[in-house]
Amino acid sequence: MAKKKDQEVKQQPVEAVAETQPKKKSASKNKAASASEEEPKESATKTEKKADGKQQSAAEAPKKEELQGEKQHREPQMVTVNGGKVTHAHAYQSNKNPEDWFFTAKIDGKELHPQKMTPEDVAAYSKKERTVEQLMQTYYPTKLMKQIPVEEYKASNTLSDGRVIDKMNVYKEANEQSQNFGKWMLYAQVGEQKMSTTLPNHDLNAYFDRVTTPSQLVEKNLGQRLHLASHYEQFKLPEGAEIKDIRVSKDADNKWRISADMGERGITAKKELSFDDGYALFHTKTATRQQLAAKYLTPEINEKMGVKQETSLGLKL
Repeated sequence: MAKKKDQEVKQQPVEAVAETQPKKKSASKNKAASASEEEPKESATKTEKKADGKQQSAAEAPKKEELQGEKQHREPQMVTVNGGKVTHAHAYQSNKNPEDWFFTAKIDGKELHPQKMTPEDVAAYSKKERTVEQLMQTYYPTKLMKQIPVEEYKASNTLSDGRVIDKMNVYKEANEQSQNFGKWMLYAQVGEQKMSTTLPNHDLNAYFDRVTTPSQLVEKNLGQRLHLASHYEQFKLPEGAEIKDIRVSKDADNKWRISADMGERGITAKKELSFDDGYALFHTKTATRQQLAAKYLTPEINEKMGVKQETSLGLKL
């Protein structure tokens, strides 16, 4: 019996501790629950305040944008065929050299690179004898041309002789050792033939404005390297030039040269043919003697014709 009483006495404190511990836990749970219940209310009120603040700034922002839009809004001076709005078109005098004048404009808010004006255009502009469209046509012609659709641009990779352009790229020469350092270059690969050349400004602008196709760009600038007939079709002898014979011969230095016999007006000096022109004449047969004579000898032919005309006029007087 004594042992049982001792066990009961020992067990009673344990039971008391066991009973008191859950109460503490429940109290802490209640506090946590009350805290968790209160926190959302505070966060809700904070978010409401933030939301109110954002709503106010958002409501004010359109008003500012509208005011800025009203200040910056300007009616276009003209609209291009592609829908571009031309504004701020004007001429201005150079600060460094007062004799130089430049023309510039903006298209859809983007400023164009200023172009130096001719004295004739400056005088006409000062008298208001040049319209914005006329000046844009003179100094930014590719901006007024119709853009080629993207799909049509990508599909246009076949040359006039049927060969396909495998690769084409326009880049700025970064090699400081190159004589073309800093210049814009056109690179093309046709079959196993890889070539590059400098691009004139008009073709460069046409490329960036997408108003020319890859085949047109390559054919125009690399037609000689590719020995295309289309390249040589552009060369024609001056009208009225009486040429008896066109001679292409190899001299002692093993180089091919061309000259023209103009009868009473004499024989022109010999001009050395480039490798590509000689190849087009003898191998691909895409160039004729007349075309090469026009390419190399036109200045001298005109000079000889001019001397004859001046002499005849002098005799008449």
